[in-house]
Amino acid sequence: MLPRASRIALDVCARRLSARDVLAMAWAQIDARNGRLLALRSVDHESALAAAAAIDARVAKGETLPLAGVPVVIKDNIAQAGRVNDAGRKAGCDEPSAHDAALLARLTHAGAVIVGRANMDELAYGVTGTNVHTGQVRNPWNDAKHPGGSSAGSAVAVAAGMASLAVGTDTAGSVRIPAALCGVVGLRPTPGLVPCDGVAPLASSFDVPGPLAANVADASLMLAVMAQRPELATAATDEAVSLASVRALALAGSFATEPASAVLDATSRAVEVLARLGITVRDRSISELAEAPRASGPVIGAEAAFAWKRQLEQYPGGFGETVAGLLRKGASISAVRYLQARADCERVARAVLAAFDDADLLVLPTTATTASDAENPGTQLVFLALTVPLSIAGAPAISVPAGFVDGLPIGVQLVARPGCDALLLRVAHSLQQATGGYQG
Repeated sequence: MLPRASRIALDVCARRLSARDVLAMAWAQIDARNGRLLALRSVDHESALAAAAAIDARVAKGETLPLAGVPVVIKDNIAQAGRVNDAGRKAGCDEPSAHDAALLARLTHAGAVIVGRANMDELAYGVTGTNVHTGQVRNPWNDAKHPGGSSAGSAVAVAAGMASLAVGTDTAGSVRIPAALCGVVGLRPTPGLVPCDGVAPLASSFDVPGPLAANVADASLMLAVMAQRPELATAATDEAVSLASVRALALAGSFATEPASAVLDATSRAVEVLARLGITVRDRSISELAEAPRASGPVIGAEAAFAWKRQLEQYPGGFGETVAGLLRKGASISAVRYLQARADCERVARAVLAAFDDADLLVLPTTATTASDAENPGTQLVFLALTVPLSIAGAPAISVPAGFVDGLPIGVQLVARPGCDALLLRVAHSLQQATGGYQG
């Protein structure tokens, strides 16, 4: 398995390890596991090798790079110069991108080596890693199960050691869901912290790019680079932040679907750990959370139809039947229905944000259950019911590994008020350390 990202960067900058050596490790894992798991849609050996050689040359000249030689996977909806931004569609249904997405340019400037593009639910319109064009992404803990989505390949690549870090996008939970189901860390930052320039949209009201990593400290380092906020690089490990002053609310009994008892038990154990860390935790129910999936559906549907209208007209054969049907259905949503849904979302957002009047954090499960069968995933509601309310609220949220149920990972979700990403990372890091949830 690959070392953690921060260790790779330190070793490459100290010339104890070369970026080319690290790339060879990543390729070995990709060769061994991608054929079955289908995490990566493409691997460009030539450009990755050239990037690694360039990083080694920069380090030899004395440069210190925060992500020197770190293998990174990007989701298939991130613009990459000279490549078509397929976003999970059939290959070649658009013109090649003229420029890298802003977040990608920041990653490569910081020394990251892009090893491949991750498979995803088509257009990010799903939560199970299912795609008629590229195949079903598989869960690395049990390949008969799905890994969650839509950032399916991104989460699997990190969990399976194909990359130390990955970029995902989160609309209704598409970073946090696969992170939970694959046993890694997934962060949805405060909207606007990481630029969406060059990221193919699903629903612009809710889309947020975010990092996936084996541990919170690495996610913090990646966020600092993508956001161009260097102070966030050490936010997770900043012991100057006292946890004794942090107040948290454990949310329960107010979701659109009831979490499985084993998931609730794992969340209760996480709450107990937070209390032992000195955090004051009280129970709270927010009834409006149950309305979130219904409220967000028409907004996502209409905005997705608007975003992809031209491509659907020009390349109708480039979309799967299910996704094309969803886009056509979204196009039929009336202005009145859309505005009513926006009003419903605003009510949910107000209720979530009001909880921060007397708390710093919210705690709840990431998903209501573990991963279901890849061939018969069932309803999507059990995977997004607990994540979409926080998307609506525009709150930063992170999924941290919370153990296993019947051999499959589950996650606990921590949520902070908008703009408090540093505090969120600090608490999540402490929780992961205290529970032994590190990988790598």
